[in-house]
Amino acid sequence: MPPSSSVTRTIRIERDVDDFLRKFGDREGVSVNLLVNKAIRRLVEWDIFAEKFGLVALPSSLIERMMDRLTDEEAGDLGRWVGRNLIPEFITFWFKEVNLQAMVIGYPRLQSRYGRAFEYEEHVEAGKWTIILKHSAGAKWSVYYEGLLKTAFQNLLQTDLAIEKTDNQVVARFTIK
Repeated sequence: MPPSSSVTRTIRIERDVDDFLRKFGDREGVSVNLLVNKAIRRLVEWDIFAEKFGLVALPSSLIERMMDRLTDEEAGDLGRWVGRNLIPEFITFWFKEVNLQAMVIGYPRLQSRYGRAFEYEEHVEAGKWTIILKHSAGAKWSVYYEGLLKTAFQNLLQTDLAIEKTDNQVVARFTIK
């Protein structure tokens, strides 16, 4: 979501929270206002929906170990299942409808920013899209993301993708007319 105009609101926060925010802001070179706005934006864009959707936080080492137990075929099957089942549910729950903006911009940006599963980049020129999911989790995760993206785009947007993948990155290219 692009930032909109701001409003001034006075809030009360507990002293220990304020102390922590001031110290953390000083260490990071940012204002308490920025930190508070980031926290509120996360609440509005992610936390409220994540709790209702049933998302849970797990250590990345656990998730990586679980993926290591899968074969490449099983990782791809899991990605296809997520693309067919969870992605449509996620998009409908968060954005209320499945469309290009939610599928290409909303979902991966939120998942990247708050789920921290990958870094996300996109490039659009004359209806030709390139999206990049950069992760550091290895080849099986690339197989998983390939299955997820291909299935989700075919099922939800009736669009075929060309996928290039390395051990730590998936690049999807497609055209929307």
